[in-house]
Amino acid sequence: MASRSRFVRPDTATLTLKNGDTLTVKRRLNSGEKRAMFARLSLAGADGRMRANPLSVGIATVEAYLIDWSLRDDDDRPVVIRDQGPDDLRATLDALEPESFEEIRDAVDSHIAKMDAERTAEKNGPGGANESPAISPSPSVSAGVSNGSVSSILTTMTS
Repeated sequence: MASRSRFVRPDTATLTLKNGDTLTVKRRLNSGEKRAMFARLSLAGADGRMRANPLSVGIATVEAYLIDWSLRDDDDRPVVIRDQGPDDLRATLDALEPESFEEIRDAVDSHIAKMDAERTAEKNGPGGANESPAISPSPSVSAGVSNGSVSSILTTMTS
Protein backbone atom coordinates (compact mmCIF):
# COMPACT_ATOMS: atom_id res chain seq x y z
CA MET A 1 0.00 0.00 0.00
CA ALA A 2 1.50 3.34 -1.06
CA SER A 3 1.72 5.95 1.63
CA ARG A 4 -0.02 9.26 1.18
CA SER A 5 2.10 12.41 1.12
CA ARG A 6 1.89 14.64 4.17
CA PHE A 7 2.48 17.77 2.09
CA VAL A 8 -0.18 20.08 0.68
CA ARG A 9 -0.08 20.39 -3.09
CA PRO A 10 -0.44 23.98 -4.34
CA ASP A 11 -3.61 23.18 -6.29
CA THR A 12 -6.26 25.77 -7.07
CA ALA A 13 -9.98 25.76 -7.77
CA THR A 14 -12.17 28.22 -9.63
CA LEU A 15 -15.38 29.36 -7.94
CA THR A 16 -18.11 31.13 -9.90
CA LEU A 17 -20.21 33.87 -8.32
CA LYS A 18 -23.85 34.60 -9.18
CA ASN A 19 -23.10 37.18 -11.90
CA GLY A 20 -20.42 35.04 -13.55
CA ASP A 21 -17.39 36.61 -11.84
CA THR A 22 -14.82 34.00 -10.83
CA LEU A 23 -12.50 33.50 -7.88
CA THR A 24 -9.29 31.49 -8.00
CA VAL A 25 -8.71 29.95 -4.59
CA LYS A 26 -6.33 27.51 -2.95
CA ARG A 27 -7.84 24.05 -2.68
CA ARG A 28 -6.24 23.60 0.76
CA LEU A 29 -4.02 25.60 3.06
CA ASN A 30 -0.66 24.30 4.21
CA SER A 31 0.32 24.61 7.87
CA GLY A 32 2.10 27.97 7.40
CA GLU A 33 -0.87 29.47 5.55
CA LYS A 34 -3.24 28.22 8.24
CA ARG A 35 -1.07 29.73 11.01
CA ALA A 36 -0.93 33.05 9.13
CA MET A 37 -4.72 33.02 8.79
CA PHE A 38 -5.17 32.43 12.54
CA ALA A 39 -2.63 35.17 13.32
CA ARG A 40 -4.63 37.64 11.22
CA LEU A 41 -7.84 36.88 13.11
CA SER A 42 -6.30 37.02 16.58
CA LEU A 43 -5.72 39.88 18.96
CA ALA A 44 -4.22 40.17 22.41
CA GLY A 45 -6.64 40.66 25.27
CA ALA A 46 -6.05 42.90 28.29
CA ASP A 47 -4.46 39.91 30.04
CA GLY A 48 -2.02 39.41 27.14
CA ARG A 49 -3.64 36.15 25.99
CA MET A 50 -4.41 35.78 22.30
CA ARG A 51 -8.10 35.65 21.48
CA ALA A 52 -10.06 35.38 18.28
CA ASN A 53 -11.50 38.58 16.95
CA PRO A 54 -14.89 37.42 15.62
CA LEU A 55 -15.01 40.38 13.24
CA SER A 56 -11.85 39.14 11.51
CA VAL A 57 -12.81 35.50 10.93
CA GLY A 58 -14.50 35.97 7.54
CA ILE A 59 -11.95 38.32 6.07
CA ALA A 60 -8.95 36.35 7.37
CA THR A 61 -10.37 33.19 5.80
CA VAL A 62 -10.98 34.90 2.44
CA GLU A 63 -7.49 36.42 2.52
CA ALA A 64 -5.95 33.00 3.20
CA TYR A 65 -7.67 31.24 0.31
CA LEU A 66 -8.11 33.93 -2.37
CA ILE A 67 -5.44 34.02 -5.08
CA ASP A 68 -7.11 35.95 -7.89
CA TRP A 69 -10.48 36.99 -9.27
CA SER A 70 -12.17 38.43 -12.36
CA LEU A 71 -13.77 41.45 -10.62
CA ARG A 72 -13.66 44.77 -12.45
CA ASP A 73 -13.94 48.36 -11.22
CA ASP A 74 -16.46 51.06 -12.20
CA ASP A 75 -14.42 51.85 -15.33
CA ASP A 76 -14.48 48.16 -16.35
CA ARG A 77 -10.79 47.69 -15.59
CA PRO A 78 -9.61 44.49 -13.87
CA VAL A 79 -9.01 44.89 -10.13
CA VAL A 80 -5.65 43.18 -9.63
CA ILE A 81 -5.16 41.23 -6.40
CA ARG A 82 -2.76 38.49 -7.48
CA ASP A 83 0.50 38.70 -5.51
CA GLN A 84 -0.70 41.64 -3.39
CA GLY A 85 0.55 41.78 0.18
CA PRO A 86 -1.90 41.06 3.01
CA ASP A 87 -2.52 44.74 3.84
CA ASP A 88 -3.21 45.68 0.21
CA LEU A 89 -5.48 42.67 -0.24
CA ARG A 90 -7.41 43.58 2.91
CA ALA A 91 -7.81 47.19 1.68
CA THR A 92 -9.18 45.91 -1.62
CA LEU A 93 -11.59 43.52 0.11
CA ASP A 94 -12.68 46.30 2.49
CA ALA A 95 -13.58 48.48 -0.53
CA LEU A 96 -16.16 45.96 -1.76
CA GLU A 97 -19.87 46.46 -1.26
CA PRO A 98 -20.85 44.48 1.87
CA GLU A 99 -23.13 42.18 -0.14
CA SER A 100 -20.32 41.40 -2.60
CA PHE A 101 -17.90 40.56 0.20
CA GLU A 102 -20.54 38.30 1.82
CA GLU A 103 -21.03 36.47 -1.48
CA ILE A 104 -17.26 35.94 -1.80
CA ARG A 105 -17.01 34.80 1.82
CA ASP A 106 -19.92 32.39 1.36
CA ALA A 107 -18.30 30.96 -1.80
CA VAL A 108 -15.00 30.44 0.03
CA ASP A 109 -16.76 28.89 3.05
CA SER A 110 -18.65 26.49 0.74
CA HIS A 111 -15.37 25.60 -0.98
CA ILE A 112 -13.72 24.85 2.39
CA ALA A 113 -16.65 22.62 3.41
CA LYS A 114 -16.42 20.75 0.10
CA MET A 115 -12.65 20.26 0.45
CA ASP A 116 -13.08 19.08 4.06
CA ALA A 117 -15.71 16.56 2.95
CA GLU A 118 -13.46 15.30 0.13
CA ARG A 119 -10.52 14.98 2.51
CA THR A 120 -12.64 13.04 5.04
CA ALA A 121 -13.88 10.71 2.28
CA GLU A 122 -10.28 10.26 1.11
CA LYS A 123 -9.14 9.29 4.60
CA ASN A 124 -12.11 7.01 5.32
CA GLY A 125 -12.76 5.57 1.87
CA PRO A 126 -11.36 2.39 0.34
CA GLY A 127 -7.62 2.36 0.79
CA GLY A 128 -7.76 5.62 2.73
CA ALA A 129 -8.58 4.33 6.18
CA ASN A 130 -5.85 4.39 8.76
CA GLU A 131 -5.13 0.73 9.54
CA SER A 132 -2.78 1.33 12.46
CA PRO A 133 -4.05 2.28 15.90
CA ALA A 134 -3.52 5.80 17.16
CA ILE A 135 -0.26 6.27 19.06
CA SER A 136 -2.12 8.06 21.80
CA PRO A 137 -5.76 9.02 22.27
CA SER A 138 -6.80 12.34 20.82
CA PRO A 139 -7.32 15.03 23.45
CA SER A 140 -10.74 16.59 23.54
CA VAL A 141 -11.50 20.14 22.51
CA SER A 142 -12.62 20.79 26.07
CA ALA A 143 -9.04 20.11 27.14
CA GLY A 144 -7.96 23.07 25.03
CA VAL A 145 -6.94 21.22 21.88
CA SER A 146 -8.72 21.67 18.60
CA ASN A 147 -9.09 19.79 15.35
CA GLY A 148 -7.88 22.85 13.41
CA SER A 149 -11.17 24.15 12.03
CA VAL A 150 -11.84 27.88 12.31
CA SER A 151 -14.86 27.32 14.56
CA SER A 152 -12.98 24.96 16.88
CA ILE A 153 -10.01 27.34 17.06
CA LEU A 154 -12.36 30.18 17.96
CA THR A 155 -13.95 28.06 20.66
CA THR A 156 -10.55 27.17 22.08
CA MET A 157 -9.21 30.74 21.88
CA THR A 158 -12.25 32.31 23.52
CA SER A 159 -12.65 29.83 26.36
